[in-house]
Amino acid sequence: MAFYMVTFKYPAIKSKEVGEAFLSGKAPKLPEYVKQEKVFIVLDEEVKNYVIYEVEDEKSHEALKAIANRFTGYFSIEGSKFKIEHLLTTREALPLIGLD
Repeated sequence: MAFYMVTFKYPAIKSKEVGEAFLSGKAPKLPEYVKQEKVFIVLDEEVKNYVIYEVEDEKSHEALKAIANRFTGYFSIEGSKFKIEHLLTTREALPLIGLD
């Protein structure tokens, strides 16, 4: 399995606009093979959403494109930005430091 985490930030004053974009379908839907696992929200001067997605390894590239496409639906909202990170489990990361 592959995991992606999206950090999506926007000014708190734009929350209603983000909600309307979400409900209106401006943010394209994800394909069935992309599973949204968890969503966490942190409220501060800006709103931060952390969204974790899970996808089968063989669909990881297509999933990355679909996730990025989804968040382009918020580009028109001033001050919004997102970052997508590919997550590794501890077991997957161990070989990167020479441990198996």
